[in-house]
Amino acid sequence: MGFAQEAPQATAAAANDADIVTLSVFEVSSSAPARYQAAESAAGGRINTSIMDTPTTVTVLTSDFLSDVGGTRVLEAAKYVAGVSEATIPNALDRVIIRGFQTDGRRVDGFHTGGQANYDHGAIERVEVVKGPDAVLHPAGAPGGTINLVTKKPQWTPGGSLKLQVGEYDVNRVEADVTGPINDHFAYRMVAALQDNEGYIDGAFRESTLLTPSLTWKISPQAQLTLRYEYYYFKAANIVGIPTDPSVGTRDPFKVMQGVPHNFNPTFGKDYEFRRTTAHTGTLLFTSAVTDRLSVRLAGRLTEMYTPDSDLRIRLKSPGGSRNPFTGEWEGGVDWVNTSSDPANPNFVATPAAPVSPIIGLTGWQGNFGDRYRDVQNDWSYIVDGTAAKSTTLVGFSYSYFHNTGQGYNRISPDIDITKETRPSGPSIITPSVRDQRTNTSRYQVYLTEQLELFEGRLMLNGGVAHLTFNGMYHDKHEPAAPPPNPVLPGQAFAGEGSKATYNYGLVVKPIRNVSLYYGHTENAVPIGPNDYRRANQGEVPLFSAGTQDEVGIKANFLDGRIIASVAYYEIEQTGYALHNPGNFATPQPPQPLPAIISTRNGSGWEFQLAGSVTEALSVMASFADTKNRNPDGIMLNSSAEDLGALFVRYELNKGRLGGLALAVGVNYQGKRAAGDTAGYTDASTPDNLIPNQPSAYMPARTLVDVTLSYSRKNWSYGLTLANALDKTYYAAADSRDLINVGTPRNLSGTITWKF
Repeated sequence: MGFAQEAPQATAAAANDADIVTLSVFEVSSSAPARYQAAESAAGGRINTSIMDTPTTVTVLTSDFLSDVGGTRVLEAAKYVAGVSEATIPNALDRVIIRGFQTDGRRVDGFHTGGQANYDHGAIERVEVVKGPDAVLHPAGAPGGTINLVTKKPQWTPGGSLKLQVGEYDVNRVEADVTGPINDHFAYRMVAALQDNEGYIDGAFRESTLLTPSLTWKISPQAQLTLRYEYYYFKAANIVGIPTDPSVGTRDPFKVMQGVPHNFNPTFGKDYEFRRTTAHTGTLLFTSAVTDRLSVRLAGRLTEMYTPDSDLRIRLKSPGGSRNPFTGEWEGGVDWVNTSSDPANPNFVATPAAPVSPIIGLTGWQGNFGDRYRDVQNDWSYIVDGTAAKSTTLVGFSYSYFHNTGQGYNRISPDIDITKETRPSGPSIITPSVRDQRTNTSRYQVYLTEQLELFEGRLMLNGGVAHLTFNGMYHDKHEPAAPPPNPVLPGQAFAGEGSKATYNYGLVVKPIRNVSLYYGHTENAVPIGPNDYRRANQGEVPLFSAGTQDEVGIKANFLDGRIIASVAYYEIEQTGYALHNPGNFATPQPPQPLPAIISTRNGSGWEFQLAGSVTEALSVMASFADTKNRNPDGIMLNSSAEDLGALFVRYELNKGRLGGLALAVGVNYQGKRAAGDTAGYTDASTPDNLIPNQPSAYMPARTLVDVTLSYSRKNWSYGLTLANALDKTYYAAADSRDLINVGTPRNLSGTITWKF
């Protein structure tokens, strides 16, 4: 849910000295004990709470850290948080993996938004990462965790900046940010950013425009209202990807198809293969300390969004291998054939696979969709601070509405001979509409949480309950008829509704003041999407995907609070998990997409996180995660690494002629990842001997190093970044075996910033 804006200082510069500002408990102070450490967060339970006092893992990425890391995606900073990694589409959808669970879209100031875009980091003040399912913060989110982006808000001290960034790939942009008071009661902020660049992949690009003015009205020393408008336009290439070499099997070293350049992308151009978002968003945030015990928060959001997209996908004419029915592993160059005519007694024989054809097919999709979001959130906090105990009670409700309309079309393009061509020889054909849909969903939630602090803060107990209700409708004019036992009329509309309660509880024990031992149990319940209303009505899928996490850990701070470190162990279960049906990637494709496979998924792991400043000159962010992310058959899931590590170290000279000179080094490691989702069992399986299909290939582990040299003098700062400094060839992500996204090689960029 929502977060309060960055709070004004205790005495606002533009206000009368007698007007002492009383902060609401929903507001998070901008003060920080160290460059890479924030002492407080509202992400753990919506009330401003010390990170040491939360019974779960919360990591805050400060504005200084975001600036030092640079980049143009939220993930480029979030990847230094334990358990956060690249997902399946690097250049769109804000898609990331947290504790092994993939999540799409973004959460900005507590409101979830989908769309095709990667959000512009120029609007972000700080990033709060909360691990595990959270029914209050993000009831519709993946159980692995939530990344909440806290936007820049008006400040009562005048200031601003201009920033120019240029580079070979992915970074040509300009940003402007100006803020300050208008008078004693009003402050403003204006943030703007433009980006226009090409990528390493042939035809890859990004064009984006961000414009976001905001105004804060200090109604009284105890109450303030912030209004914010955001215009965001984003367009990026839809990358076709490279196929895995057909000779590569489950046990073979990974490589992409021979003869295909790493930057291969048979695009027709910017107007043909793209992901696009045009969004207009208005938000309001009112916070007030009604009394010294009672605080209120009211937040609202309206969004109108247009999200067209168009793509092509590679289809190999011959797979070059097959799955061994006795092991479930893919074997390159082998075609396993059933020579028996008796279904009860199959006889599988290995034969040489057909030669791999250099001809590849291109099929795809084009869609034109529009989205509407309407949200209201209201929270009340009541605090009783007695001599023996402190009680904090939160009660609230939220309402959200989502509406989507649009049409979809199939695209068919001429085949390509990869030994001769990098572009189709003829035009792409657009079929008549195959989808003409209208969907809407309303969600209502009420929640109550309680935190009890005992023994002068040495023991904290908390618990809560949230109840979520949803209803909605899905209608596709092209919905085909279906016969009994589950009859469907042509073009029939389907309704969906349901409700579910979730619970959370935990405790924090402080044997000494700077050490916290904690246990937390958290839950959330995600309603099915409108496209599944039909299947739910017919009993094929559950109404909710429920996430449950149990976590234990220890947190400690050192060096007068400048360093905070944590170690955590967690176990997560997700019911009603929709696993992509691998049959949709068969050759030839099925005439209609096969439905998702519904299962229960489990994840567990250890995480280590450290952030802060060893000295005034030396700042560090470090993390490590050892996880296990598997489907119900124990098979690794697509693009989800189970071993992750990251380190970011920055050293700045503070004295002498070289004062202001800084060197930063970032290192990011990901273990091996499956190249595509795998589900089901081989044809040799029997009820007493199920043989699960294994991933057909694994992308290798990789370690990337980024180096930044910067210099600050008075109001100016300069930076030079060498991304992928060791020029490693690596694979960023895999949507399937036939769509491997190749990572960007060594990339030099420079930044100039003027602060005023």
